[in-house]
Amino acid sequence: MSTKRKLLVITLISIFIMPASVQFFQISAAEIHPREVHLSWQNDTSTTMTISWKTSESTSSVVQYGLDNTYGLEEIGSSELFHVIELTGLAPNTAYHFRVGNGETWSSDRDFKTENTNNHVTFIAMGDSRHNRADRAFSAKQMSQISADFTIFTGDFVDSGLDANQWTNWFYDFRPLLNEIPFMCVLGNHEKNHSNYYNNFALPGKEEYYSFNYGPIHFVALHSCVPSYGGTFDEQIDWLHADLQAHNEYEWKIVVLHRPAFASSPRYNDGDYDDIKALLVPIFEQYNITMVLSGHDHFYERLANNNITYIVAGSVGAPLYEFNPVYRINQSITGESTYHFTVMDVYPNQLDFRAFRTDYSLLDEFTFNKEDKPDLRVEVVQNKYSGFYNETKEIKIRVTNIGEQNISETTAASIESDFSVLQTFDVPALDVRESYEFQYNWSVSEPGAYNIIINIDINDIIDEIGEGNNEIVLFYTALEIPKKTSYTSNFIMIVSFVLMLIIPTVIRKKKT
Repeated sequence: MSTKRKLLVITLISIFIMPASVQFFQISAAEIHPREVHLSWQNDTSTTMTISWKTSESTSSVVQYGLDNTYGLEEIGSSELFHVIELTGLAPNTAYHFRVGNGETWSSDRDFKTENTNNHVTFIAMGDSRHNRADRAFSAKQMSQISADFTIFTGDFVDSGLDANQWTNWFYDFRPLLNEIPFMCVLGNHEKNHSNYYNNFALPGKEEYYSFNYGPIHFVALHSCVPSYGGTFDEQIDWLHADLQAHNEYEWKIVVLHRPAFASSPRYNDGDYDDIKALLVPIFEQYNITMVLSGHDHFYERLANNNITYIVAGSVGAPLYEFNPVYRINQSITGESTYHFTVMDVYPNQLDFRAFRTDYSLLDEFTFNKEDKPDLRVEVVQNKYSGFYNETKEIKIRVTNIGEQNISETTAASIESDFSVLQTFDVPALDVRESYEFQYNWSVSEPGAYNIIINIDINDIIDEIGEGNNEIVLFYTALEIPKKTSYTSNFIMIVSFVLMLIIPTVIRKKKT
């Protein structure tokens, strides 16, 4: 075979083999690349953090972490498909950077924060995402723009907990929220108590039911669907008594379960929740539970029974049920058939609850106060913004008196950035539940990360229930304005490249 033919054969083989070789190495890397990275707690929320992720092939579990993206600390686990590593001995109220991998292939740099120590807790609660991927992905994106300490999910992640692919899709759709804050959850009926649930989430104790503490709140997570699998509540009831007796000193006690005790739905009227009412509600009342969070019925509802508030937070993607007045029960206070999520700000002497539709419009709100005082809250639903620099973001800000007394005097407020006052304004005297709304137009002149602080009652005129809700921080990521693509220049480059290949051949032919 001539040299020219050999070169031709080698070239042709290379053309066909190279893409396959590249694809092979890409697949190999993908099999061990960390995905579905998320955070939770198995123990103390102030000094530990559990990090979970998945790979397509079994590989080593390594977490590098530290106070910045140089890390400096490392925790190594066993080789797994589902990876779980708990970091311990962390400092409270501290932000850490971390990455996960096998020692060679790594995730991107991420961060988490241990429990704050100022007795102010903000958390998001919702459930029932099921199979409507567009709506559940939009819900997750909207919730990720809110500054919160953690998320609680009330069950029914997917249509079938037996289907691993549905879990993969769920993690993909919820990644904006999972990338931000720890995620705590309970089993719904659609999880079917399958191992996929337990493989995907690392939770305290028995995991099927458990408790944890954060600030002034004791949380109890129950498995309310055990009768669906031929089980009973006996074991949980024994555990629940012991757990609540041991944590009776907490200011606020919140129970999370999937099936509600009360709801204005055909299921309630058909007796589907009679076991919850008969077996669990008396225990809730015995130990003065503050609130019971649930899902299962795909609408929003707030109810009250014997001094306990019951919330049905039932859809961030599951098909909505009609909130029908025909089924309205005496315990019902308000309800609506809409995609929604709830946000709670909790202090030792105050619990402030808000429910929002996924467009951030206010759906419901109420406040529990343990002191007879006035109290101003500054509220911006969305805390995190992004856009091109020189754009103007119109930030709607609301100040509400959520205390127990009217406010009879005007108070001063400011918007600050880097210790520089951008704007001052006055908040008028407000009666209980009365609000004052205004708009701030925020724009920056250069790309980068910015923040502003909105501070009300800056002269401390009002003796409030809690001072921690007088200030809120907003974040803005200003992006570079994209340059317009020049199709003319791209065309010239392509033509020039083709001519460079053709001209030498033409010259050689002319010489021969």
